[in-house]
Amino acid sequence: MASEQGKWADGQVAVPVWPRVVDVAGLTLSGLRERLGVIKRAESRLAAMKTAALAEYARRSTEGMARRMACEELQASRRQAKRDVETAEQLTQVPETLEALGSGEIPEAHAKKIARAASQGPVNETVLVEAARSQNFDTFSKTLRDHQQEQSGNDGKSLFEKQRERRSVSFFKSPDDDMFILSGKFDPVAGHRIEAALATKERSLRNDKDAADQTSFNQRLADALEELVCAEPGDGKPLGANLILTADWDAVNQRMADARLLDGTPLPMGEALRLACDADILPAVFDRKSQELWIGRKVRSATEAQRAALIVRDRHCIGCGQSATWCEVHHIHEWSRGGPTDLDNLVLLCTPCHHQVHDDNWAVHRRRDGTYELRPPPKPEDCEPFPDAPQSQQPRILVSH
Repeated sequence: MASEQGKWADGQVAVPVWPRVVDVAGLTLSGLRERLGVIKRAESRLAAMKTAALAEYARRSTEGMARRMACEELQASRRQAKRDVETAEQLTQVPETLEALGSGEIPEAHAKKIARAASQGPVNETVLVEAARSQNFDTFSKTLRDHQQEQSGNDGKSLFEKQRERRSVSFFKSPDDDMFILSGKFDPVAGHRIEAALATKERSLRNDKDAADQTSFNQRLADALEELVCAEPGDGKPLGANLILTADWDAVNQRMADARLLDGTPLPMGEALRLACDADILPAVFDRKSQELWIGRKVRSATEAQRAALIVRDRHCIGCGQSATWCEVHHIHEWSRGGPTDLDNLVLLCTPCHHQVHDDNWAVHRRRDGTYELRPPPKPEDCEPFPDAPQSQQPRILVSH
């Protein structure tokens, strides 16, 4: 490709590694898009080269020496250097993935996920590499998760137990600014429970703040975690912090089957039964006669029952797929213009997607199958200036940031 240039260190012309420098101000929008594709392939090839170098350095010396070299030559932090060396070791165990990464066919993030999955259990590398060639990160993450589930068998129990075995929490004081840093890994059930509790507490803090409060979302999330962890005994769990499970009804055997978390993660029936023993079971039927779901113009904010029904129906933000736990309820026919607070006039949107609707003219559309999606306004490419048109006749494009 004419826009790609590069040479290997020995001077022999080979597969281009880096793109040549161009003046992006002179490119059309379609040209900029092509440029990003070139950069993506270059990043993948460089990532494969870094992987090969780190793995070889570790092979000839030790992992510790490889991490030290990464700190010195790549100017990485010790934590990042440790992750890079671990990733390099994992990628050397998946040759098809490493080859696709080196040729620029798949992104680095996809390759890392395949390598990590292969280190945790059996996978079909060929199938995953093929999916990684065409799917974006979020779609591929779901594909990989489903693939791991299929490979593990045993009603998801094997995969779930392996995930639970890898649970961990790290809590330490940073020497840079004396702030404490908390990070952790949790199995899907624990993760969903923690996420639900944090989201509920964050919404409570947001609703309680006064107009002058400039607290950011991340600051409220930190406050929510502190209050939950440091709550006095007997305070109880936050209102509404419930884990939503779904399952099919096996009419032949008269029992529940195929239990799963809200995002589709399969759950062993034994784990689902354990959760049922520790929680209140509230059978409910969502229908049009329920005043909790179809309340017209009585109130503007969605009820808790409506929110639960929306989580089950939409599953996530209809725009970007963000977890439903963090989503806001949006009126399709705006409340300010007479729209009712009825279930079929409500959808789940994360905060950024919500702003796209109100600020950037994105629109909610209902598909034929009854699900909803968020569609952007006409593409800016459709409004590119005509090179031969006088300046006064060229269409204008307003971009909102």
